[in-house]
Amino acid sequence: MRFPIALAAALAGSLCAQSQIQQHMDKARALAGTQWAPAYQFFCVDPRANSNDDPPIEPSKIFDNVYAIGNTGTVAYAITTSDGIILLDSLGANQVDSVLLPGMRKLGLDPAQVKLVVVTHGHADHFGGSPYFQDRGAHVAMSAQDWDFIATTKGPAPKRDIALAEGQTVGLGDVKITPVLTPGHTPGSMAFIFPVKSDGKTYIAAMFGSTMLTATRPTPEQFDQYLTAIAHFRAEAVKAGVEVEMQNHPLMDDFTGRLTQLQARKPGGANPFIVGRENYPAFLDVMAECLRAQIAKRAQQ
Repeated sequence: MRFPIALAAALAGSLCAQSQIQQHMDKARALAGTQWAPAYQFFCVDPRANSNDDPPIEPSKIFDNVYAIGNTGTVAYAITTSDGIILLDSLGANQVDSVLLPGMRKLGLDPAQVKLVVVTHGHADHFGGSPYFQDRGAHVAMSAQDWDFIATTKGPAPKRDIALAEGQTVGLGDVKITPVLTPGHTPGSMAFIFPVKSDGKTYIAAMFGSTMLTATRPTPEQFDQYLTAIAHFRAEAVKAGVEVEMQNHPLMDDFTGRLTQLQARKPGGANPFIVGRENYPAFLDVMAECLRAQIAKRAQQ
């Protein structure tokens, strides 16, 4: 009799786990609605890492003072200020001459005006291009934890410079960026809250720069840390009135569709990156629920 009882217990446990997974996925789908359906599809159904083979994007002006350069999987943003250019991430070292510099020039931006590179986290596809600008006088800012994290990095890496701390703004001229510590993806991953302008009006943007791309690589401890980070950043984003969603790995927010909409946008028309204060938190909620579903799937394996 022991074997059937054990089998029944295992089956019951499996059914319970499947129910838990489905509950998280159903909640994520409901939170997503139509606005964040791509995020649900990416985080809950088909997560994947960015790739060097991701199709390039046309260098694009997405706000009066913000420009996007890169590919569909990884993007660096140039922010023009009254005192030079800020780069949010800098792509990989092998993309400086082939992607980043040509993209800036195509947009009418002078790479020599880059005075500050603010790095979301210590992976080479985000900080790899920064030594080029640092060698030409720009400062590089990253969390202290990730400066330590990249200290043993092989390949091009910036020299230790500005250590970002949560809540202490960094920026140039009329643009100040507020960093929020969101560890999990790396020890010192950070999200950023900052102003952008559309048709002369200022909006508050956020970039959760440490998006967990798959649910298979992290340890259980990293999962827990990451969920805590999402909740922490959600509270800070709500407090700041975030209404613009941007990603450095824009695999989950219909980035290419937004760029197409911008190309067809008439003066004064809606900017698709402005999602509204009531909608931005739902993006983070979808991410969290899908991560819980992925955690439950992994526990079942």
